[in-house]
Amino acid sequence: MTLNFTGKEKAMTTIYVKTVIHRNEKRIKLIFDYDAGLIREVRKIPGCRWSQTMCCWHIPFREDYLTYLAEQLGNIEIVYKEPPVQLRGGLKASDTERKKINVIHNKREGLYYIKIPFYKKDEIKKLEGAWWHPGAKEWSVYANRENRHQLKEIFEQENYILSFVEDEADTPKKTISKKKPIPELVEKKFEGEMILRNKSYRTIATYKSLINPFLDHFQGSKIKMLPAEKIREYILERLNVDHYSRSYQNQLINALKRYYEYVHDREFEDFDLPRPKKRQRLPNVISREDIQKMLDITRNQKHKTILSILYGCGLRRNEIIELKLQDIDLNAKTITVHGKGDKYRIVPIGKKLEQQISKFIKSYLPKQYLVAHYRIQKYHHWDQRSIHTMKI
Repeated sequence: MTLNFTGKEKAMTTIYVKTVIHRNEKRIKLIFDYDAGLIREVRKIPGCRWSQTMCCWHIPFREDYLTYLAEQLGNIEIVYKEPPVQLRGGLKASDTERKKINVIHNKREGLYYIKIPFYKKDEIKKLEGAWWHPGAKEWSVYANRENRHQLKEIFEQENYILSFVEDEADTPKKTISKKKPIPELVEKKFEGEMILRNKSYRTIATYKSLINPFLDHFQGSKIKMLPAEKIREYILERLNVDHYSRSYQNQLINALKRYYEYVHDREFEDFDLPRPKKRQRLPNVISREDIQKMLDITRNQKHKTILSILYGCGLRRNEIIELKLQDIDLNAKTITVHGKGDKYRIVPIGKKLEQQISKFIKSYLPKQYLVAHYRIQKYHHWDQRSIHTMKI
């Protein structure tokens, strides 16, 4: 039903009228385009209020509200027709454009997960087991018949389409990692041998990036029988011309030794390819007071949890991004850390850290990795750069 208001300049404004439950009270929504004159008249109606959540004016419900509105607003022509659906932000849509809301049913946890419009939060709070997860920005309620019925009642009266779907997290998908193509210069045998020896993906990528320039430099030469003196000259050139560090020199020597050993069955001694003397540096230790200051000023719950685990358990960046929920035992207060070379260790966690992790899991609802990309996938973990650049 629409009410047409005629202003002094004979401008026609349409008011859409709808009955709703707002703050546990039955009300009449008055939805219309901005009209200062009409607003002045509407505000004179007893009990009229503006709703920030519904973005409209509303008045107390009464059975004769159409006649009552005509009496209160004066010169109104009433036209009877089916009203359009009112969407958030004042946009209008037909019945074929109804907004869809998915209710995710997690059978393992016995919960419904749902993302709702903000103005519906008071109604969701009344459902059994209602819990707000601020990190994931969604609600969870017990998955029972009563809640299912209440959810339908709450949203179908607003002309939403409610769809109950199974949670894909109950049957985790196998993630397929996209491997970089093998460079043309590096023989496939070199990469294959490293894979057989269970080298990490990062080590394989580093060695290939070091061997490629070496093979390119000696193109046309017999690589297998290349004299050690030529290789020493190549290393010296990289240090003097390109100004590479001692750490690079060590990595390059390691890559060359593995390349000749795996591909050409040739071994080098340390006197053939001399290693630089390691610098003895004192570690930079962050005081306990500075760590506490960092945690105190960190407002982001995810960042605070990462800092707490890094400091409290002594994890590396790559170890925390690879940390899965199955590696965390809150009952035993331990974390199983998978380190380099398929080595693992069990690290105890204190009571405060256990509470911090538990609070984080309830808030962000990670599915596989503890620290996951919320916007991309709940199965996809962060990378090391994300840890390094996170803001405090």
